[in-house]
Formats: sequence, C-alpha cells, structure tokens
Amino acid sequence: MTAVLEGFRTVLSGEYPRLLLSGLGLTLAVSICALAVSVLVGTALGAARVLRVPVLGRLGDAYVTVVRGIPLIVLLSVVYYGLPTLGVTLPDFPAAVLALGLYSAAYTSEIVRGGISSVPAGQAEAARSLGLSRGQALRFVVLPQAWRVALPALGNEFISLILGSSLASAVTLQELFSQGRYITNATYRQFEVYAVLALVYFLLTFVLSRLVRALEARLSRGVTLPERRVI
Repeated sequence: MTAVLEGFRTVLSGEYPRLLLSGLGLTLAVSICALAVSVLVGTALGAARVLRVPVLGRLGDAYVTVVRGIPLIVLLSVVYYGLPTLGVTLPDFPAAVLALGLYSAAYTSEIVRGGISSVPAGQAEAARSLGLSRGQALRFVVLPQAWRVALPALGNEFISLILGSSLASAVTLQELFSQGRYITNATYRQFEVYAVLALVYFLLTFVLSRLVRALEARLSRGVTLPERRVI
C-alpha cells in the first residue's frame, strides 16, 4: 500500500498534473469540434433519409450501415494514415475531429430521424398548406421541434465522443489518454496512472450525464411523443 501511495504522489507531482490538464483540454476540444461535425453531417443525413430523396436517401442509408460496421480505430487510421496515399494529408487534430465526427454522424443521423418522427404530422401538413415546400417545412417547422426531443440523446452522444477520443492517441494526438501513456513510460507506474485517468474520465462523464438527465427532464415536461412520422 505504501508503494501505491508513493506512486500516486509521483504521478500527481511535478509536471505530470499539467500534462494531464493539457490532455484533458485537448480531449474536450476535439470532442466538441467532432460533435459540431457530427451534428452538421448527421442532420443532413437524417433529413435526407426522412425526406426519402431517391439518391441522397439511399446514400444516407448506405453511409450509416457502413460506418456503424467499422471500428472507430480503423476509421481514424484510414483518415490519418490512408488519405495521404490519395494526396490528402491532415494534421493529427483535424484528422481526429474528422474521423470522430464522421463516425458519430451515423448515430446522430438516427437521433435526428427519431426527433423528426416525434413531431406530429399535422405540423408539416400545416406548413405545407401555408405554401412552404417540404424542405422549408422541415427546416423552419419540424427541425426546431425535433431538436427539442433530440438534445438529450445528443448529449449522450457527446459523452460517447469523449470516451471515443481516447483512441485519437492512435493518430499521435496528445489528448488525455496519450498523456497518460507518456507519464506511464516516464514513471513506470501503470496502475496509478491509469487509475487517475479512469477517475478523470469517470468524473467528466458523470457530470455530463447528470446535466443530460437534467436537460431531458426539463425538456420532457408536458411533452407527449406521437408515433407518427412526418413528411
């Protein structure tokens, strides 16, 4: 026990806490940026699939099926190590953001579809009766209501992105897990370092999950979710 306590003192002294904080900041930065990519791409995919656009809808279905069948670490490797063979070279941060965002977009697409499906069909019909096109009805009437339902699930997706960002060390990004591995190599204190990392990830995701639950409870007050699909 004395040796373990001494190991924790070693890990939490000197420059190591600063490295962990730096890695935590980079983890949050890459997760937030990846979430932005995920929301943009996922919303476009979800809308195309709901609107049943002949080509885009099928491409969206194919994209979701393919991406959900690929491990995230493989997609990260394809973006960072594979694209240079095609003449596209990305630094570690943009590569991690792109890979995480595109991977998450497949799941965000399903979240968006569920949110759109929860909006009463009469909302879209009323918008169409006022002269709006299907796209305008979706953009100005349906999506704002759908996001209210989708936000809690999107919060859970953000938590998944934070956990998935630990794989970004595979593309040399110096995020939290990568900094932990550096400290492990410097101190040979595997148990203590990974215990600290586990605690940091747990506290981060615990706080975020509580915020998501509070948001979900707030948004669900007085809201009923019909089963009819719109548009």
